[in-house]
Amino acid sequence: MSDDKVLDIVTDIRNWVRASSYPSVKVLLQAALPDAKSRNAYQMLDGKASMEQVRIACKMSPNGLVALAQKCTAMGLMEMSADKKRVRLFDLADFDMIDVNDRSGKTKE
Repeated sequence: MSDDKVLDIVTDIRNWVRASSYPSVKVLLQAALPDAKSRNAYQMLDGKASMEQVRIACKMSPNGLVALAQKCTAMGLMEMSADKKRVRLFDLADFDMIDVNDRSGKTKE
């Protein structure tokens, strides 16, 4: 089987898994991120901003942000990058948990 054919099959499998997992991932995100502050922090943890930048922007305590990141990592909603940064795995806009029309990135309650 050619590499292109394998890639097509794997991409198709990924798309089906993504579609079938949507409801359960949304429930997990809602449970882990019950308020606007936690949603904003999660959305900012995209691998570009430091924990300190996220903490200041979201007005969270250091312990609170670390606890949120650990919880999300344990739930499979984040991962640790090679350079030891926490990186979210999902965009909250895809789950209608953040207002994409608001340029400030505010999340929905």
